[in-house]
Amino acid sequence: MIQVAVAAALLAQGPSSTAVQARETAYARMPLADKIGTDPELIKAIVAKNKVEESAAEIHRIDEAWMHNPRYPLRKTLTSGPCADRLRKLVGDDKLVVEAFLMDERGGLVCATVETSDYWQGDEAKWQKTYRDGAPVFVDEPALDASTGAFAVQLSRIVNDAHGAKVGALTLTLRIPRSTRPR
Repeated sequence: MIQVAVAAALLAQGPSSTAVQARETAYARMPLADKIGTDPELIKAIVAKNKVEESAAEIHRIDEAWMHNPRYPLRKTLTSGPCADRLRKLVGDDKLVVEAFLMDERGGLVCATVETSDYWQGDEAKWQKTYRDGAPVFVDEPALDASTGAFAVQLSRIVNDAHGAKVGALTLTLRIPRSTRPR
């Protein structure tokens, strides 16, 4: 908890060299994000997930079960199988990528390389700024990532289908190299 408080205090002081270097780390991964975000297999998975009817109440029920039950079966389902395997393959051996996940048009997970801390991302800036608001790219402030335990920055991008229509979003959680972390 103390590390989180110290990191938060340092980051609240404004654009530090840590924040600048974290953004540089994120922008250096844009080619990877573009490769993943235009992958036909992953786009197909998002489109298929968008066709599954999920009410807001159902999404919230799934999210609650996800957060409160580490053995919730959907956790395994979304981190295994063709979509998650393809995502892992595209991330490859990039040591700075600690997590990657795709979100549907409602902000729900489509698949992920590791289990995330929650199912619904629709209440978070990563989905709101990209999918909802239409920003092609969003880089969040560096912070301690709850899912991975790493001091990280998240790079998110909108995902469009072959016709240019938005279908979902992608987030890459990137470990901030030790040399750029606040002390």
